[in-house]
Amino acid sequence: MLAAVLHAPHDVRIEDRPEPGRLSPGFVRVAVRAVGICGSDVHYYEQGRIGDFVLREPMVLGHEAAGVVEEAPTDSALQVGQVVALEPGIPCGRCVYCRTGHYNLCPTVQFLATPPVDGAMQEVVIHPVDFVYAAGELTPDEASLAEPLSVGIYAVRRCGVQLGERVAVIGAGPIGVLAALAAEGQGASVGIVDIDESRRRAAQDTGLRAAELGSMEGEAYAVVLECTGTKAGIHEALRVAARGGRVALIGMGTPENMVVNGLDVNVRGLHVHGIFRYAHTYTAALALLHRYRNRLHPFLAESIPLADLPRVLREPTIPRPLKTIVHL
Repeated sequence: MLAAVLHAPHDVRIEDRPEPGRLSPGFVRVAVRAVGICGSDVHYYEQGRIGDFVLREPMVLGHEAAGVVEEAPTDSALQVGQVVALEPGIPCGRCVYCRTGHYNLCPTVQFLATPPVDGAMQEVVIHPVDFVYAAGELTPDEASLAEPLSVGIYAVRRCGVQLGERVAVIGAGPIGVLAALAAEGQGASVGIVDIDESRRRAAQDTGLRAAELGSMEGEAYAVVLECTGTKAGIHEALRVAARGGRVALIGMGTPENMVVNGLDVNVRGLHVHGIFRYAHTYTAALALLHRYRNRLHPFLAESIPLADLPRVLREPTIPRPLKTIVHL
């Protein structure tokens, strides 16, 4: 089978690898059809590491994956030929975080395309049945969006977004736009800002209200979803949060840039939530993708065959607004 294998920074190769062997109990064989290029894929390609996760041996890229069931356990509800989305984080199931429902914080989670775990940008994947979700009428391209949308859903839940609340989203990249849709799905009034005009236009194409960073009125939003991980983005998130408001730090930047004014948090009674991946979100994500299916076209406008991935990653415009999807 063909796979996109990262050997070192700026060295990704399309290789022929052996297909996985026989199916073990509790696992599903999936023919991968669509994998979204995530910013983390680009970061590993550029730097060979993200924080403490360092590329030390060749690794298959990709974790925003969807495909078609080829083989499933007889006692599962999955059927051969179904389109499915793959949740990429496989927790241990035994630690205190897993046992209390916070499996995204499992210290030994095996997350696709995070060293040393191979990702899903290969023609066939064997995946635990508990983390494979039937996607209904969605196409594999649409179903692959369940992964980035899950980040937004998790943040919206952590912040307890309520019907009618005003929500600001800082950063109109793919995570920001999907987080905005997640907030809107809860009945919130949502605005999104970005410094980049093309990103603002892409957000508008999904039906969102988009404006330039710095243009919002201060202390007006009950919830702020910060999706850039930059110093300017975090400053803006705190500036526009209402007293007693909730701020979710979704974007992952450098320690030097992700600085929060603790005194401001104290004086205005803000609630700041750190967002790391997600848990228990995929069913909701797929339902929301069905609901907003006619608004997803900006995410589906650009797709490439697997063979083109090395060339595309060499181009300086990755990631593009809003998503590039690799077809297998």
